[in-house]
Amino acid sequence: MENAQTKKYDFFLEGRNGKAVLLIHGITGTPSEMRYQAKLLNQAGFSVFCGVLPRHCGTLQELKKVTWQEIADACVKDLNRLKEGHEKVFVGGLSMGAVMSIHLAYLFPSKVSGIAALAPTLFYDGWALHKGKILMELTWHMPFVRNLFDIREGWPYGLKDEELRENIERFYKNADAKQAYKKVLLFGSPFFPMACLYQHHIFTKVAKKEFRSVNTPIVIIHAREDDMTSLKNSRYVYDNIGSTQKSLVILENSYHMITIDKDKDKVATELINFFNKL
Repeated sequence: MENAQTKKYDFFLEGRNGKAVLLIHGITGTPSEMRYQAKLLNQAGFSVFCGVLPRHCGTLQELKKVTWQEIADACVKDLNRLKEGHEKVFVGGLSMGAVMSIHLAYLFPSKVSGIAALAPTLFYDGWALHKGKILMELTWHMPFVRNLFDIREGWPYGLKDEELRENIERFYKNADAKQAYKKVLLFGSPFFPMACLYQHHIFTKVAKKEFRSVNTPIVIIHAREDDMTSLKNSRYVYDNIGSTQKSLVILENSYHMITIDKDKDKVATELINFFNKL
């Protein structure tokens, strides 16, 4: 589903080297979490596109309706549009977007020249997560349960950067699930619907079966202290991906949101160097 009111927040930066990067933000997130990386990639010569994922950046009720298939279909369309005008297209994503990047390479190995998996999320096992998630995993298969519950984003909000964390915390703490906020376009949803967690869960079950068949070069970047998804996620991707050209970069000064956290410049450098080699 494409919404004209939210699609206007897509962004495209024209490059000069004939190569393009498709960036995919995380589920419940927003293109703003990819903009810093996009700016530096573009300065290095790459065209960069990041679109609002279906049903995102609007109301919480609309977000709850999204399916992983809708997200995949939208990303396929974005990939095909970029491929029409560029000799090489790379795909990079954050969190679930990282797993979606691998899925695209599985579907279209001839169209994806390289993958950047940023804090890939296969399971939520970070140090800041509520221990009640086990109960959630036992009940989210029931539609009336997963459509009822929304999980408020909690400290530290994926960020080690104290100043940025304070800005986001002011918005998140005062958010009401029944209201829509313009700042969702900047910070992402202050609530994580159980329905979205369930879609993420069933998508990763599909994606993990595809890993061995993916031979596209890949760089995996993950923070050692990720508060949402431990380093085990990236190690799983590294150990199970079929690619022979692969690397795992571990960050020492960030939490989950590595595209905007304290190591954001290192992330950009790694991406630029990786894509330039391909």
